[in-house]
Amino acid sequence: MRVLILVIFLATTAFGFFLKYLTYSRRNDPLPENVRDVFDEETYKKNQAYGMDKLRYSIAGELIGMALSLFFLLFNFHHKLYGFISGYTGDPYLTSIFILLVPIFIGSIVGRLMDIYATFVIEARYGFNKTTPATFILDFLKMTTLTLIIMAGLLSLFLLLYDQMGNWVFPAFFFVLLLSQVFVSFLSPLLIRIIYKLTPLEDGELKDSIEALAKTTGYKLKGIYMVNASKRSTKLNAFASGFGKTRTIGLFDTLVEKMTVGEVVAVLAHEIGHAKKHHILKSTPLALLQYGIALIAAYFIITMPEASQAFGFADTNLAFGIYVMLILISPLMLVLQIPSNALSRKCEFEADAFEKLHSGGEVSISAIKKIYRESFGNLTPHPFVVLMEHSHPTLTSRVAAFERDETS
Repeated sequence: MRVLILVIFLATTAFGFFLKYLTYSRRNDPLPENVRDVFDEETYKKNQAYGMDKLRYSIAGELIGMALSLFFLLFNFHHKLYGFISGYTGDPYLTSIFILLVPIFIGSIVGRLMDIYATFVIEARYGFNKTTPATFILDFLKMTTLTLIIMAGLLSLFLLLYDQMGNWVFPAFFFVLLLSQVFVSFLSPLLIRIIYKLTPLEDGELKDSIEALAKTTGYKLKGIYMVNASKRSTKLNAFASGFGKTRTIGLFDTLVEKMTVGEVVAVLAHEIGHAKKHHILKSTPLALLQYGIALIAAYFIITMPEASQAFGFADTNLAFGIYVMLILISPLMLVLQIPSNALSRKCEFEADAFEKLHSGGEVSISAIKKIYRESFGNLTPHPFVVLMEHSHPTLTSRVAAFERDETS
């Protein structure tokens, strides 16, 4: 069992490096004809250099993450944590939370240390970073605290239900995960405020145009807000999130600064298109399939004594079983990424068609090209990498769709 777990972990990691090699292999590809005007020759060279810097950083991150995970596995780190915490408490909830979340916290610290280089060296080198050290640290504390609270809550609930229901916890937890996803989607505008400051959009041409778009499309919203994204980056974005009374439109101040009113409205028409086309509901069946597979795997793996015993435990440890289960099902999750990302790309095309219908193809093309130009997006990704990892279609395929006569 120990060897099997290590082999699967190394194999999935190696596959990740293979995808990065494919990205590297496209570094000198010429720009597709319909997006040649996104960059001039000098800026395109800068774009390619940015892509390679990010790729090298990503490879370094993968290597460090692999080394850290191998350390945890080879030296029975979770069992040592269990021995340590057992000296202070025998409470099954506290011991389980401790041995599962401490490695996650360590990984977060290491990842954030690497992000220092990405943010203050790579992003700064190309003029994107606006984050101060104080903001960087505060963001880390907020996100880490929120992540640990959510994971500790879900783990505690799982253990509580397991005590009460035994193996029936696995089908029951399927509905817990489903409700959690709905809950997070409903509260997304509030969660965004944990990181960003949102202020109501001032009266004027832009607000009037957005309200006219919302009225035309039948999109009822609670408010339109400016997001202080320029405090962290120069990149452009917008969102339309929430359900019912929580529906909120957020505009990055960088978007408003660098786009015309028509282009901003086009970007928002795309975001509203996702809501009007019910894309969250359309993606739910695949998400439920992934939850179902994970819970079926959990049923067989988490309670298997051999999984825990292979790494130092005397008997079954449910928390460590979850960690092992995530490793063992990782190849299957990679396969499931293919239909999941394909559906996501289809939804993006549908939202683009909705955008074109309400804004016109010319302004839509101008807006999306400007987003790629301002963020140094990759215009020549490898097709297999797109298949495996990209939730959005390539820019050249989206522009081609905008240029066609049809709107769906």
